[in-house]
Amino acid sequence: MFFEKKIDTRSRESVAKFLLDHFRYYTMSSVNRSTSYANCVKVNRLGLTGSALEKAYEFISVEDYWDEISRPIRDFEREMMGAYTIGTIGRSAGYLVLFESEIYDPGYKSTCPKCGQLNYQLVSPASHSCGVCRAERRNLKAPLRWTRTKSSSIDQGMTMDDFMDMSLTGLKDRADLVLSFDRACDRVRNEFISAIEKYMVVEETVMVPTRVRRLERM
Repeated sequence: MFFEKKIDTRSRESVAKFLLDHFRYYTMSSVNRSTSYANCVKVNRLGLTGSALEKAYEFISVEDYWDEISRPIRDFEREMMGAYTIGTIGRSAGYLVLFESEIYDPGYKSTCPKCGQLNYQLVSPASHSCGVCRAERRNLKAPLRWTRTKSSSIDQGMTMDDFMDMSLTGLKDRADLVLSFDRACDRVRNEFISAIEKYMVVEETVMVPTRVRRLERM
């Protein structure tokens, strides 16, 4: 365990103090002052040293590195039945923050099996090709289930007295939520450490096709 802490759930005071003392961070920016439960996942705060720390800094220089380590966040969303999610906030996604959320259908009806482009229209004789790669689209077998943030703050401004006034069941439920969040952050950290051990960062030159206009003699 790195972020997750052991608490005595038999003690109301212990549970309340855990919630009160838990690290918090801004949910959008320091301007709106809204905060929620959070953990700092900056590279130099993950307990890495030496060559592992150097590789970690290289790893986060890759634009889509989060694709390799975000699975625990999706697992957490499923565990919470879509009621909560974890967002990345701050420069270089340096903080993981707990948010309330909801599952919704974005309204897409079909997709392109070749490039993955989504479309709001069902496949029909008049509308069947992908607008990007021109391949044949396919209707989705079931509506998509996406997650979006529903509110921006959890327990902001709560005092020790406020927590102590909660029912013991409600207090434990809140602690279980935050502990689950901390466990998910631990799993993200573990995925990150595993990824920097499995991958190396390489540079390559990518030629991007560009459409231009030119004159041609008739």
